[in-house]
Amino acid sequence: MWPVIRRPAITRLAPHRRYAPEPPVVEPRHGLYRGEPETCRRDYRHFLPVLAHLGLLFGVYRVFRIEGRAFQSLVLIAIAALPIHYLLPLPWKKPLFIAASIIGMGWIFGLETSGFVMALSAVLIGVCYLPASWTIRAGTIAALTAVFAALRPGAFVGVIPANVWPVLATMFMFRMILYLYEIKHTKKPEPLIDTIGYFFLLPNYCFLHFPVVDYRTYQRGYFAKDVHATMRAGLQMMFRGTIHLLLYRVIYHELLITPEEVRGPLSLLGYLFCNYLLYLQVSGQFHIACGMLHLFGHSLPETHRHYLLAESFTDYWRRINIYWKDFMVRVVFNPVVFRLKRWNRPASLAVATAVVFVTTWALHAYQSFWIRGHWGFSMTDGLFWGVLGALVMVNVQLDARRSSVKSSKANANPARALTLRVLKTATTFATITLLWSLWSSPSVGAWVGMLRRGIGGDG
Repeated sequence: MWPVIRRPAITRLAPHRRYAPEPPVVEPRHGLYRGEPETCRRDYRHFLPVLAHLGLLFGVYRVFRIEGRAFQSLVLIAIAALPIHYLLPLPWKKPLFIAASIIGMGWIFGLETSGFVMALSAVLIGVCYLPASWTIRAGTIAALTAVFAALRPGAFVGVIPANVWPVLATMFMFRMILYLYEIKHTKKPEPLIDTIGYFFLLPNYCFLHFPVVDYRTYQRGYFAKDVHATMRAGLQMMFRGTIHLLLYRVIYHELLITPEEVRGPLSLLGYLFCNYLLYLQVSGQFHIACGMLHLFGHSLPETHRHYLLAESFTDYWRRINIYWKDFMVRVVFNPVVFRLKRWNRPASLAVATAVVFVTTWALHAYQSFWIRGHWGFSMTDGLFWGVLGALVMVNVQLDARRSSVKSSKANANPARALTLRVLKTATTFATITLLWSLWSSPSVGAWVGMLRRGIGGDG
């Protein structure tokens, strides 16, 4: 007996194609609007604990008065905006975050300063969208930067508030370089909403020393992973940043001594150690800033990676301020190596490393001009970046020559490998703390005098 074949339901179509199966009925997906990716799926069982933990962190910030009222106000804005951002459809999330960022800027700096910043930002962003060649647009940005620099020292003081320039600079002075680099190598214009969102970042207005977020990384990481996993990663970053800031306060208020108080080896070691650990403030701020961006769907890499445990100077360069390292590799190191591709590899690596550290020195002085109002060039600053650059250059050459196959003796003797690792870490740490004390000294003479007092010589 032949089986019974059930034909699918058919509908009448055009004469040339008479019958066709009915299209399947698509069930609506719970927690998602039409057209949204799975990474946007909403689930209150995962979101409410995130919001509760953020509220607990805000309580810690209030109780311990961490980073002042400006920071606490921006965290409060983030807590208020986060549920709305979570519930909105994906196309409305970026405009809401930009609106929250502008509200935060107005709350912290006032309407007058915010108005000037937004007007000047519109000019800078507008130049990037001019129907002209990249060279003309980049040259116009450079000319505007020169004009703004001429106004920075005090011109138009009665017209433009003085705090306009630091706020505008922390948004554009480095990120504009990366943005220009991207639009030079892309074939189509970037979406305007992405451009505005890249420069108007909510945590930027309480941390003027802000990580140099890469534009393409920022864009590609938007809801690239499950939103709840991204939020939890952001909370972990904010928690680590909070620990760093609390440790910084203990060291700064309870343990740190002034260079003039150094008397003998123990006090010298204590000063070198504590003075270097003051960098915990920067790493803490960077962790919190990027963690806050995670809460709004931006999956970004970590900003620091156990930099106190670096085993070499190249390892230290890779671990501390990772965003700056990536910035330098992208816009300085790789282009220089590419231009010198006909040279032998050791020479091209040496030149590229030297250019990176000279550029880093210059850009740190440039940053000091915009944030503090004066250029940061000094003898101690130049010596710090020069010596560190030379050490990294030596390590780069050694790494390039080192065989990729590890020594069989090291693999056969774990104790020896561990001892060698500890010695390398201790040597790197000791050298960096000594260089850091030079960088923070007002002059080379003051630094030498402190060392003489520390080793028992005359002051």
